[in-house]
Amino acid sequence: MKKLFIAALLFVGIVSFAQDINQKPAQDQREKLTPEQRSEKHLQKLTSDLNLDKNQQEQVKQLLAERSAKAEKFREDRKNNKTKPTAEEKEAFKKQMKADKEAADTKMKAILNADQYTKWTALKKDYKDHKGDHKGHFKSPQERDQAHLQKLTTDLNLNADQQKQIGELLSDRSTKMAMLKKSRRDSGIQPTDADKKAMKKQMEEDHKAYDAKMKSILNADQYKKWTAIQKEHKDKMKEYKKDKK
Repeated sequence: MKKLFIAALLFVGIVSFAQDINQKPAQDQREKLTPEQRSEKHLQKLTSDLNLDKNQQEQVKQLLAERSAKAEKFREDRKNNKTKPTAEEKEAFKKQMKADKEAADTKMKAILNADQYTKWTALKKDYKDHKGDHKGHFKSPQERDQAHLQKLTTDLNLNADQQKQIGELLSDRSTKMAMLKKSRRDSGIQPTDADKKAMKKQMEEDHKAYDAKMKSILNADQYKKWTAIQKEHKDKMKEYKKDKK
């Protein structure tokens, strides 16, 4: 049974790269960003995604700085306050969060043009869906794959043939993930350090194979952008795990 479990883990290594599961980078390899650096990185992404001009960049930068300052104050207040908030306090906080969100949305709408605002709204929705996916509250594997394919189609401007090939690749990945989950449930055995090392090596090889498949499907510009998206996703996951510590 243990051998079957290990084999299943090795078989589905490609999945782990895409979702960055069971990979905890060493502390010295984690990207350590200050609130200012995070805001600057966010601004750079918005500038690229929305094609912001200089004036818009300055306004969005100020908005991000305000939001970052509020977030830091909230963290400090929560850290200093050892008392568990009451139901009334939670409700009041929820209302304040909603009001702040609406105010920020209004400010962004005033800064962006109509097309930029539409795209920014879509980016927020995609991020919200992505967070829900990691919490396990998203959709079925098929719906998740379809949402992923739609995002890649938009981000990379995929043609019909590329959509079909990548759709099959995502479906194959989901099938392997389902097999992994079933094997883990059926086995009930914790992998040893040697098993984990072998799995990590196999994941690296599967990542190269997955990368090669994507490279053969995409053109040069699409592949370059896809690589940048993968790196950004990996950086976000590192930041997320660091914040959870």
